[in-house]
Amino acid sequence: MKRFQFELTDTETKVLNTLASRGAMSPSQVAAETWILPGDMRTMLQEMSSAGFVVLREDSNSPDGWLVAITNNARGFVNGSNGKR
Repeated sequence: MKRFQFELTDTETKVLNTLASRGAMSPSQVAAETWILPGDMRTMLQEMSSAGFVVLREDSNSPDGWLVAITNNARGFVNGSNGKR
């Protein structure tokens, strides 16, 4: 099995750590928790979703209409079992 190594920015790591500890949240909640501007957060979450670190799904109960959650692979990454941090 091939092991991939990723380099995350400090900001991306902060987002993953927040999701790992707090659970699924709306993008605006993640932005508020991490002190990242909402527009920057939206772009970052889309990129992290494409890379397989988070899952974005529609949620009518969310203030943003979306819910973001960390993936199991990303949880292992955050815990230091895959790649670099």
